[in-house]
Amino acid sequence: MNTISTVNQTIDSTQISVQKMETAAKNVDKALHADGNAPRLIDLMNINPQTGVSIPYQLPPEIVDHFSHVQCHCMMGLFTEISRAWLTVDSDIYIWTYEENTDLAYFDGINETILCVGLVKPKPGVFHAFIKHLLVLSTAVDIIVLGVTFTEGPTGAMDEIQLIPDPVFTIPTDGSIVSTIAGTAEGRLFFGTKEGCLYEISYQAETGWFGKRCKKINLSTSTFSFLIPSFLNAALSEEDPIVQISVDNSRHILYTLTEKGSIEVCDLGEKGNSFSRITKVSQASLVHQAMNTVKTLDSQNFRPIISISAVEAYESGNINLVGCRKQEYAHVRLPPGYSANVTVRPRAVHISNYRDRNLVLISTVNEKDVLWCISSDLFPFSPTLMEAYNTISLDGPALAIAEVKHEIPLFGSTMEELPPMVVRQHLEPPHKYVVLTSQGVQIFIKLRPVDLFKQILQESHGHDTDALKAFFMILKEEQGCATSIILASLESAENMEIAEYATRAFFMFGGEPKLAKMTPANMFSPSGTSMFSPNIVSTPAPRFQQNMFPPQSPNISQTLLPDQAPFDFPSPFTFSAKHNGLYLFLGRCLRPIWNRWCVERICIDAKSITNNSSLTCEDCVYILHGLTALHNFLTRNTQLSAITTSTNHQSSTFNNTSMNMTRANVTLQDAQLEERQSLDALKVFVRICCQIIGLWRILCEHQFHSLIGALPENQQQMLQNTPFKELFLYRQDMCSILITTLVNSYLSDNASVDSISSKLREASEILKLTRTVQNLDQKEEMIYSALQLCKSIALNINLAEVCKEFISLKAYKAVAELCFHCGQKIDPDKIAENFYNNEDNIADQEGFNYFQKRMEIYKQVTNVLDCLYMEQNQEISNIRSRIFLNETVSSGATADENRVGVALQEVINDILERPDEIMHVALYEWMVSKNMTNDLIGTGKPSLETYLKRTAAQHPDSKNVMDLLWKYYESNNNHTAAAKILNNLASRRGNTTPLKDRLSYLARAIMCMRSDKFFLRDLEDKLEVAKVQDQILDAVINLQSQIPNAQEAIVALNSELFEISQLYENFAEPFKLLECQLAIIDCAGYTDSALIESILEQILSEEIKKTSGSGNDRMGQVLTKIKHLARQYSQSSQCFPLSYIVYELEIISAKLKGDKYLVPMTLVSLNIPFEKLITIYNNLITISVNDHFWQVEENEFHLSEATAALINCFINTHESYHNVEKRKITSLCQDTVAALLSNLYSKPNSDSLVNQLRGIQAKLSRI
Repeated sequence: MNTISTVNQTIDSTQISVQKMETAAKNVDKALHADGNAPRLIDLMNINPQTGVSIPYQLPPEIVDHFSHVQCHCMMGLFTEISRAWLTVDSDIYIWTYEENTDLAYFDGINETILCVGLVKPKPGVFHAFIKHLLVLSTAVDIIVLGVTFTEGPTGAMDEIQLIPDPVFTIPTDGSIVSTIAGTAEGRLFFGTKEGCLYEISYQAETGWFGKRCKKINLSTSTFSFLIPSFLNAALSEEDPIVQISVDNSRHILYTLTEKGSIEVCDLGEKGNSFSRITKVSQASLVHQAMNTVKTLDSQNFRPIISISAVEAYESGNINLVGCRKQEYAHVRLPPGYSANVTVRPRAVHISNYRDRNLVLISTVNEKDVLWCISSDLFPFSPTLMEAYNTISLDGPALAIAEVKHEIPLFGSTMEELPPMVVRQHLEPPHKYVVLTSQGVQIFIKLRPVDLFKQILQESHGHDTDALKAFFMILKEEQGCATSIILASLESAENMEIAEYATRAFFMFGGEPKLAKMTPANMFSPSGTSMFSPNIVSTPAPRFQQNMFPPQSPNISQTLLPDQAPFDFPSPFTFSAKHNGLYLFLGRCLRPIWNRWCVERICIDAKSITNNSSLTCEDCVYILHGLTALHNFLTRNTQLSAITTSTNHQSSTFNNTSMNMTRANVTLQDAQLEERQSLDALKVFVRICCQIIGLWRILCEHQFHSLIGALPENQQQMLQNTPFKELFLYRQDMCSILITTLVNSYLSDNASVDSISSKLREASEILKLTRTVQNLDQKEEMIYSALQLCKSIALNINLAEVCKEFISLKAYKAVAELCFHCGQKIDPDKIAENFYNNEDNIADQEGFNYFQKRMEIYKQVTNVLDCLYMEQNQEISNIRSRIFLNETVSSGATADENRVGVALQEVINDILERPDEIMHVALYEWMVSKNMTNDLIGTGKPSLETYLKRTAAQHPDSKNVMDLLWKYYESNNNHTAAAKILNNLASRRGNTTPLKDRLSYLARAIMCMRSDKFFLRDLEDKLEVAKVQDQILDAVINLQSQIPNAQEAIVALNSELFEISQLYENFAEPFKLLECQLAIIDCAGYTDSALIESILEQILSEEIKKTSGSGNDRMGQVLTKIKHLARQYSQSSQCFPLSYIVYELEIISAKLKGDKYLVPMTLVSLNIPFEKLITIYNNLITISVNDHFWQVEENEFHLSEATAALINCFINTHESYHNVEKRKITSLCQDTVAALLSNLYSKPNSDSLVNQLRGIQAKLSRI
């Protein structure tokens, strides 16, 4: 309810200029059109419309052992859809997970040698729901189909595979030898034979009137083929084995490839449930067609065809199939090696895989297999097909290759042709390929453009390197800026540095708006391809198409329909790349829903029709993630919004660029203002989109169809005819109506009470019935059903009574599962964890309440542990009493003790495996209360350290807790921490620790620190110097094009460890590596202030040279460097002389005409004590009296204005300071303002600043 009211207030209170929103929406349309204008695959092929990271995994030892037992036949392959590899040894098959080398399953129920293996999805409704796949095994005699099921575990839904030993059906081969097996998305099962026939195994749920449950159908023969004798058929037909079947599930087309290179096309019908043979093309015919296109090559280069890949509709609406030949892959484009700039080409290709404009080949070079990855992802807007390629040598002969496919979220029907990867990369994971070799499995990750960009930033440490320039040159600045935003908007701590690097690159290459010629032009027109093209191959266009794409950017608006044209008038401005990149990113976030209807009508039972959301909750989360990231990026980088000082310009009406084109006297300042106004509109539009998508997600979580059904008919009709674009722009009144409807549904909904009561009664009846059941499997199933019912109404049950019922049935893990679920339901935002991990939590009453509620729930778990613990102690006591009475102890009694102990340990392990730190705390407290110290230390969980440290802080005098803490550190090899605690225990005052214990503590501490402390110090010093050497090596590699003898230096730095003085004299100083010089001074502890200030001055000077854009943009880039230095030298006052740095920054700010608040805000964000900052600014004002630079008229009031901005920062954040510190800072600020006013009263032209300072003075007096 709070969330709903917040959204309602936000939307109602936001007064938005419609003209501003329409301008932002128009720019989004331009961005969408620019992305959608990427040439289609059919265009790049020049025909009429008729890798990155490698991860090796060894084979499991059990699999390697089985190779020695091969007697007749052995095969290996991959099932990437279930993340498994397989091996057949004669009549046995073994399946295992190739990434973990675990979960080895096997089947040995066949007497004949296995000749072919396949995995297909079953038809829905034919088998039990737990059968997820069908494993098809073919021998010379039979085809055996096994059911495949999985058990869900901590790693996912496919944690452990199980092969059902009884075949679901067995079919005789009738003498045919199966060569390949394939299935469709609808569950149809096809196989090809060495005799050249295509078969289908038709199966159904039950036996029909006129047929069996399962039968084999020969699809390669006609209806009347039975009239011709079989010997005559064999004599007249030529044997041509089918070697591959490829299925296009989007168009329902099946392709077959034969050993002699013939390709047959079969239609599976509109719904994929029929079959008809369309055509068959021989290899000779295919070669003839290829020779007509490329007449300069010998025909042998086009044969044989070794594989085919169906091109689905989402990739191309016109191209249906890609074939790969042994010497090359060809459609109308040639492979690497036939371009003028490439001398290496793939030869002897024997395996290939193609999908989504990415081709992976396995070729053999000098008897070694080499993997080729060829991709056009880096050139999405090139008018010709350009591809980057890479080669990787494999560790052995390749046996199979397969891609791990992922569903592409949000992009609607598979019949829609998807935009290029650069447009989808913020949503879609990188392509992942698995290669099975004789030595093991190698997994290759094909990097997306954003992954490549991240790698370049990491290697260059954010510097302006040749690789970074090349990336923006190839991808173009606008696309590069859009890619930068993906990384710049990352907010996690581990990605903070990458985000800063990406932000710096965004502004470095983003440029500034310019004046354009008075001709119609598209701000998003695609640029020509770059001449910089390492490892690039391209297809030359035929002669008749050479002039199809002229050198200048085409007028894309000519290709649009009249109502889609994004340009009404020519613009006198050309927006910057960073402006266009921001709109491109927003367009990509909204592309899947921009023109999608908000509501879709769905017929449920051929009678009733409901209005359902066209977006799911998951879709909303995806979109909201991107929009929120963009909003936060815009908020952090304030220089992207309109400047508050430009009030005269801002007060003017927000005009569209098209309305200003008639002005003949436009200036560069007008262009900058126009861009800032456009960015201001972008910021408002993004905020509104975030609010509306957030509201839509809430509606989807609360029975969307019921809420829409409660609206009047005219409003339902309005929603049905509203796309999301219109909802963002004009239908905010409809959002308010939806919020009101949702609130009313909360107030009037009583139906859920009956549902809860019904489920409670059902769960109670199941638990009572369970007591009478003797069959263990049936009993376990009933307990599971009762548990699921209780979980569905977790917050509405009497937890204590339900748990008692489960304990009485010895369903101990069910109690832990139910309590865990209740804890997550009552505290989904983990407020209790935040309270527990926050040391300063005294005032957090809400967190304390949630912590107490969770601990109250977990008392039921400790009740289970108490029950088992008492039962175990009772068994032990009975055994001891019998021994004392000299009675014989039966093996059954010992077994009972072991059984209870095992049950107790299983419950403890089950609790520890759950990701619930508060439940762990409850367990630890229980174990401490039972003196189970060894078992407690043995858990080794990170949450145990948090618990022990927190308990030690709460009870500093408790020796038992401190004993547990040092034992924990010792068992986890943290000997230093253990030694410190032992030393504190030995040195503690008081009579609670006897002398013998103190001696024992000291002896244990010495054992923990075995190494000599001086040697330890030497190692630490050497490590620090080695880190500096590594920093120098990275700098030399990044700047090798600018450094003479760079290769010699790289070799030397990789050959030995140098002394700190050698690093400075031989590398840092001669190569002018300024930041490395500073790192050396810091490492050596050198205190030459003049030298340090000189280095810092040069660093700032070099950084200014690299900057571009407006004064604020340039200043922002300089301050980014200062932030980097501040993090690196936060503990070193020598290498980060704050007074000097502040003085230099203010001089730079004055020279660049930057806003006065930029430097103070940055310094405050570095967590520098405010008193120190205000003191430094006071000193600077005093010093500036004798500095000629500050006496110049335009700089005279700069320091005073900056000081005022600094004090304003304190006023805006004064609530975060405690009272004593706040009073002290307030007094200091008041003195500073008084001194400034005293100085300004006597100076002319200071009235505006005096008034500002008086306002600050008034605010300070109210704190």
